[in-house]
Amino acid sequence: MKYVLFLALTLLSVFAHSEWIVDTESSHVGFASVKNETIAENHRLSGLTGSVSADGAARVEIDLATVETLVPIRNERIREILFDVDNFPSATIQTNLDMEQINSISSGETQGLRIPLSIGLKSVKISKSVMVNVVRSGENVYDVASADPIMIRASDFSLLKGIKTLQEMAGLQSIEPVVPVTFNLRFIEKLL
Repeated sequence: MKYVLFLALTLLSVFAHSEWIVDTESSHVGFASVKNETIAENHRLSGLTGSVSADGAARVEIDLATVETLVPIRNERIREILFDVDNFPSATIQTNLDMEQINSISSGETQGLRIPLSIGLKSVKISKSVMVNVVRSGENVYDVASADPIMIRASDFSLLKGIKTLQEMAGLQSIEPVVPVTFNLRFIEKLL
């Protein structure tokens, strides 16, 4: 009996001190742009790292140099002119999660949650309340995806000047200053 109690307490202690790490290979942020009023294109950022601590503090960093638009010169211009990666190499997403609620999700089950996000880019932080779908894909794996696109205004992050410069360089009539952003994140448990 003492052995069983000791084992149970040990397992609970290990579980309480687990951390969830972003699986960089399986995670990305997507966004769409619209140019000349009718031409929409999908893009992505794949350089994601981050973690969720045992108490639910979550932070994800997005390497802005990993932007992929399928046009090399556009990738370069977005990195240098819009994001200014030399001075601002990453964007951040932060939130606090209710780990009791997250841990109650059974393997294979999906649960929709509304969570507050803090989004940081170029020394500016904004807050958004977003719906996410959390799937417990395995015993030690959670997938978290935006349930709906998150609408981000360029003006929120002082990006309008950069968009205007990109528009002029590409000879476009317009680039929409509001973009829908989605994310798919995979978290894998790392026992401490």
